[in-house]
Amino acid sequence: MKRLLTLAAGLLISLPSFAHEGHHHGFSEGLLHPLTGLDHLIALSLIGLLASQTGKLKLSMAQSVFALIVAAVVASMGFVPPMLETGLAISLLVMAVLVAKVLPKAASVAGLAVCLVAALHGAAHGNEVPAGADMKLFFAGFIASSIALIGGGYLLGKAAQQSAYGQKITRAIAGLAGAFGVTALVA
Repeated sequence: MKRLLTLAAGLLISLPSFAHEGHHHGFSEGLLHPLTGLDHLIALSLIGLLASQTGKLKLSMAQSVFALIVAAVVASMGFVPPMLETGLAISLLVMAVLVAKVLPKAASVAGLAVCLVAALHGAAHGNEVPAGADMKLFFAGFIASSIALIGGGYLLGKAAQQSAYGQKITRAIAGLAGAFGVTALVA
């Protein structure tokens, strides 16, 4: 956890150095994008939390990054799934239910959910690329930030598992995420 906080502090301190010509709408913009959208922050953290429960961080990370990249590139070329915002809200509910362990889950169901959630959020990232942004740098930034969020969710899940109240903590987090998903659906 100490290393994660050090990395986050280093990234925040170094962000002003990316504000020079040609980089402002590239890496730093992409890096901040998943951190400024609460739905992205929650969904990617829940992917990591689910990975801590299944013990499949590498697989979840690979699935997520692949789905994020493909969906973001496709969306940046103009194909955006219909009802994307509704899909994003539903994705939070699905992940909340899986993390809370309300329903029994098979590894294949969890893997499919991770891919779909990451693809929806990747499409949103690709659809929201700022005009004039350097696409390669923007994508590199949002992928780096997404990986950090998934890793943070994984560490949170592992820390909760070591607590005497681990299941209650995990269900509380899932409940808050689900409540945000319901609010996003209704809004």
